[in-house]
Amino acid sequence: MKARITIVLLAALVGLTGCASNIIHEGKYAQDEGWRKGTVVEIGPAKSLKRPSFYDCRTEASDKEGNEPYVMVAFLRNGHPYARAAKLPADAQLQVGDKVYVNFKDCNAPIPKRNS
Repeated sequence: MKARITIVLLAALVGLTGCASNIIHEGKYAQDEGWRKGTVVEIGPAKSLKRPSFYDCRTEASDKEGNEPYVMVAFLRNGHPYARAAKLPADAQLQVGDKVYVNFKDCNAPIPKRNS
């Protein structure tokens, strides 16, 4: 009886450990740090983006940045759809439909294209 309980407990422990492991995309974008796979859905001046954004970096933008280009990225977090509005990096060559990584915790994080 003790052997069966021990086997069941070990199996449960192994199962839980597998679920708790951190997912790291392309070896450098850790989900624990806020990185998610996303898709660019809109690009334009900060004040003209139409889609609502739960994670919105435009609130940190000053009035003088109102015409600066921003990007809206749709992504899933815990299986639920969200969007992130962030300033479009100067060197980024993103277009609507591009597959990217987005960090919902950091407004200053880059928005790199995904390899897959």
